[in-house]
Amino acid sequence: MSRIDTATLTILAGEANRAPSTHNTQPARFVLDEAGRILIVADLSRRLAIGDPTNRDMGLSCGAALEGLTMALAGRGIGAAVEDFWPEDMQWRPGYRLAARVTLAGEATSPERAAFTEKRFTWRGAFSPATAETLAKLESWALQTDDVIFAGGRDALSFIATLNDEASLTVMRERAFREELVAWMRLSPNHPTYAADGLNLDALRMGRMEGAVAGRILASPLFDLADRVGLAKPLVSEAGKTMTAAACLLFHRPDGESPVATGRAFYRFWLDFTRLGFAGWPMAVLADVPVAADTLRKRFSLPSGCRLINVLRVGPAPSPPAKCRLPAGDLVLEEKPT
Repeated sequence: MSRIDTATLTILAGEANRAPSTHNTQPARFVLDEAGRILIVADLSRRLAIGDPTNRDMGLSCGAALEGLTMALAGRGIGAAVEDFWPEDMQWRPGYRLAARVTLAGEATSPERAAFTEKRFTWRGAFSPATAETLAKLESWALQTDDVIFAGGRDALSFIATLNDEASLTVMRERAFREELVAWMRLSPNHPTYAADGLNLDALRMGRMEGAVAGRILASPLFDLADRVGLAKPLVSEAGKTMTAAACLLFHRPDGESPVATGRAFYRFWLDFTRLGFAGWPMAVLADVPVAADTLRKRFSLPSGCRLINVLRVGPAPSPPAKCRLPAGDLVLEEKPT
């Protein structure tokens, strides 16, 4: 069995942490145990108690980081045998949940998609037009992929855009949800973790003034007042941006699948359309609000026995925003705290 040291794990953790996570919370932590195996644990201080009460999204985020780790190992020729512990709901130590364990075993070849981890990014702004050739490649890829449904054309985009705005307004009417969201928004460059985690102005495609106004309204009763006079919907609407997308991609997985396994598949999915030249923005509310998810299931004929995980609007983006990540050293924990 191959062995690595803490310094190498720190480098690997930094590469693994390029993976997407809900609200860019980056909950995955990495531990080298006494047997030389790598534990992936979830830092529960970074959970979304309101937005993710069952910790499912946290499991997905850890699964994506796990997939990033296996790719980082494979890039060094090291194979990985993975044990998924999320269904066991096991505490590693107080404040941390055991997500998975990786045993270094055998040799591996880096998958083609691994070359695109640095090129993958989220894009909340308007997309650039896609060429007919790149759009055809995207649709062809989606048709050959078991867990993706391609939704293209103006009618489909308009349907999804309207549904997304309605679902977004539903969840934003919950003040506790808004407060939690704002807590992870970095609406001033002076925020201490502006370049490290959460959703900053660059990621949200906001200017300083717009960010200040958004924070002021969302985390106060002003939003409820705006809602009563019919102004809340324009505040949360993203229909205009959605309509610039080349397409929307509905990502689904089998019912009952472990969130860690789902997160691994989600990262692969995102890297695969990145390879085709597309950026994406998750519209997770469409999967999280049951009425919206059911509406999409019927409209786009999702297969039985599956669960809608996310919907991403995708298209070419003018330029990537700076990627905000925690320092790699912060991601590695000691097996036995000093």
